[in-house]
Amino acid sequence: MAQRPHTLAEDVLHHFLGISRALAGQLDFQSMIDAVSREISPILPHDHLDVCLFVLNGREHITYESGVHTLWGDVAQPMPVHTSPIRAVLLGEQAFLLTHDAMNDARFAFPGAVNHPIFDARLRSRLHVPLRARGEIIGALSCSKHTEHFYTLDDVRHTQHVADLLASYVYALRQTEQAKQLAIAEAQVRAREEGLRQGALRLTEELERERQRVGMDLHDQTLADMTRLHRRIARLQTLPSVPGEDLRGIARALKDS
Repeated sequence: MAQRPHTLAEDVLHHFLGISRALAGQLDFQSMIDAVSREISPILPHDHLDVCLFVLNGREHITYESGVHTLWGDVAQPMPVHTSPIRAVLLGEQAFLLTHDAMNDARFAFPGAVNHPIFDARLRSRLHVPLRARGEIIGALSCSKHTEHFYTLDDVRHTQHVADLLASYVYALRQTEQAKQLAIAEAQVRAREEGLRQGALRLTEELERERQRVGMDLHDQTLADMTRLHRRIARLQTLPSVPGEDLRGIARALKDS
């Protein structure tokens, strides 16, 4: 086991209290996890710290990381809970997970597990505890070290205290983020509706202009036809007798006009 300096209880309490100060003014998840990482590193050393949170449907989660960056932190692609290496904690099947070497721990290697970041980043010592708010699990807090056999049950207890302090803030921030996303979605819907309304109005105006143009064209054409007929009739009036073919021509012209 790696040798670690002894941490006094007073120091642990000091950093626990410092978490609230560290969170003050943090308005997004990434800033929050970075602030927590800095505050707890003296009592919970880590090469990788992450908070994973359920998304709205409860079947997927997203992860925010500090320290080593992995595929888990790609927030653009929520990961199904059933593929998470720590699904036992997320689903409430285990109170916590503690491993001395995750790269050789079968609990993280079940079929379909998205566990390659463990090997890519060489995250050996790992511990995971649930985040709870209003009696429900909303995610998990995890710490990892490259060193084997680093964490102990004392670290698990400390991490759970951190998670309990963090949970209410995370819950409120998540609610705010969801409300923001909902407001954005509603604004987009309104913008699309307004765009459709404006488009329909422009189409109506264009159709009216086209109707008027066609009407004017027909009016002009009718006037021209009537003028030609008037001239033909005026010419026929000068004749002593009107040939039948000329009358039939006028009849056809009237029918076509």
